Amino acid sequence: MATVKYKQTGKYLPPQIFILGICFVPGVTEISRDQLTEIRQFIKSDRLLQHYLEQKILIIQD
Repeated sequence: MATVKYKQTGKYLPPQIFILGICFVPGVTEISRDQLTEIRQFIKSDRLLQHYLEQKILIIQD
């Protein structure tokens, strides 16, 4: 299992983020390794999600 942590650090961030049909609310969400692989590939093509990773708004841990 892997975890995705979403930090809603300001009022301009959405209350939840949907990535490939998975809803990430503020806090920690567990995902499978297969989902992790798909999400990482998807994030490579999405500039906003890349920004969230760079700013540590979205944290992915194996």
